[in-house]
Amino acid sequence: MISFEEAYKKAKQYKSNINNCTEYENGYVFGSSEDDGYIGGIGHTPVVILKKSAEAIPMNMFIIDGTGKKIRDIDI
Repeated sequence: MISFEEAYKKAKQYKSNINNCTEYENGYVFGSSEDDGYIGGIGHTPVVILKKSAEAIPMNMFIIDGTGKKIRDIDI
């Protein structure tokens, strides 16, 4: 199982302006408040890192496969 610190480091490879995270039972969702005014689009979607496999997946796949219960919001 991947730790928050490891997941954050991996997510930074995909999105450099991360400043928030929501932890769920099954993964971490990393985002940026700079993207709040956008709906989708390249570079404006959250980065999801799965806890079990440390795999980065699209947000829609995470929702479909099951996020699990929300654990906490994390300001970065």
